[in-house]
Amino acid sequence: MSALLIEAGINDLGRNRVEQYPKPGEATPRPPKPLTLWAPSRFFEFKPNPSDMLLGDGFVERGEWTSLVGIGGLGKTRLALWFCICQITGREWCGIKTAVEPQKCLLLSTESGLRRWKIDLEKMFVTLTQAERELVETYLRLLALTPDEEGDLNLGESGNVARLTATLRAENPGIIVFDPFADMVNGDENSTVDLIATLRALRGIHHAASPTAAFIVIHHARTGSSNVAQAGDNYSAGNFGRGSKALYSRVRCELQLAPGDRDNSNLMVLACGKANNTEKFKPRGIVFDPDTFTYSVDPSFDLQAWRSDVAGKRGNKTVSVTDVVTAVESQCPHGGDTAQAGAICKAVNAATGASVRTIKDRISEAVKAGYLGKVRHGVYSRGAQPLKT
Repeated sequence: MSALLIEAGINDLGRNRVEQYPKPGEATPRPPKPLTLWAPSRFFEFKPNPSDMLLGDGFVERGEWTSLVGIGGLGKTRLALWFCICQITGREWCGIKTAVEPQKCLLLSTESGLRRWKIDLEKMFVTLTQAERELVETYLRLLALTPDEEGDLNLGESGNVARLTATLRAENPGIIVFDPFADMVNGDENSTVDLIATLRALRGIHHAASPTAAFIVIHHARTGSSNVAQAGDNYSAGNFGRGSKALYSRVRCELQLAPGDRDNSNLMVLACGKANNTEKFKPRGIVFDPDTFTYSVDPSFDLQAWRSDVAGKRGNKTVSVTDVVTAVESQCPHGGDTAQAGAICKAVNAATGASVRTIKDRISEAVKAGYLGKVRHGVYSRGAQPLKT
């Protein structure tokens, strides 16, 4: 390089340095704030607030991020709504305890219209006491997609960012549900660069507007039986969600929702694909009640049978309605006696070798025919209709 070019380069650098200084009359730039650093003893002295654990011991936690990932059409939004109601009222959610102190919950869904929310809320409110309804009225807020509401949450638009920030500051929520994440992404959800940029924008909103709130991000899973089987699988749980894995890397916990049966859409599997702040729970079967729009744990769920079913290896052992009715009758010798689904399945499995899922199908058929009575979920009695022989 010639001496002339070197000198020109030095002069350019000098000019750049001079231009960085404030001009006459301008305020001196504020020096940068150093990062917050603690010695180990400060961490020892720190006392976490137990009430920050909003679901379990850290599946949803104030100040942290959780993702709820599932295939489209399973009812992720409705399940999230039920979580908000359970948290506010202090009920268990899918067999997991919630924090006693109710949190203000914002559910920001860009897909659910007014009619959908009306139906869901009316169904769920039937199961609540008057006191619980009043609590939910006080603590729950949902995005209403009225004709004049744009409902745009794309974080690539500065106006959307400003509006979302203002909303969170005004409401001061303890829990915010974003649904779906795809509508927030600025760019391509398969691009790690685009997803990281979107997550950084969301992190900025979190820090600026609601730093102590729990963020729950609802996202779509990949489709197909091979991907469904990855729910709760330690080897491939990170591949469950659709698009780039940046969201999976960012959240502290990922809840995964998968179909629980090929033919019955009311049966689902809830798994924990990731839990950095607590121990993961084992995959469990959950049942959607179409009458109340609520969810409960399936006590007869068999994880291995479900995985075999997903893999196309469902057992072909024969079991009939007569088999399950006979099992109930043997366990209910007197009128008013009841039998647990787990005990029925165990007895029929021992006699026939059929899978739990197949036995449950026969139980459902027996209930529809009147041969068995359903006392409540997972509990059965003799039916009014005598078994045909």
